[in-house]
Amino acid sequence: MNAAHTRDPEGSTRFLNLVSFKWLMAGMGWRVDLSRLQSDEAYIDECLQRALTSDSELLRKRGVEMLGLRRASDAHCGPSMPSTFVA
Repeated sequence: MNAAHTRDPEGSTRFLNLVSFKWLMAGMGWRVDLSRLQSDEAYIDECLQRALTSDSELLRKRGVEMLGLRRASDAHCGPSMPSTFVA
């Protein structure tokens, strides 16, 4: 059976970045809930704060990248629309 799959390269990249971030955080002993990371503002801030203050240079770098992406997504949200994390 041949099935055609549509791929969203940008969506796939976002998901891979989230998973990468999750495993980098796990390496530091911090569990990350991917669902909350995409929807809970306070949780996003907590995870990013931990990443930015970690001893891991790679995790800090990933946190900076994700923070920049989050701020870019915030710019597209109006005052009545809450922002969510876009990786």
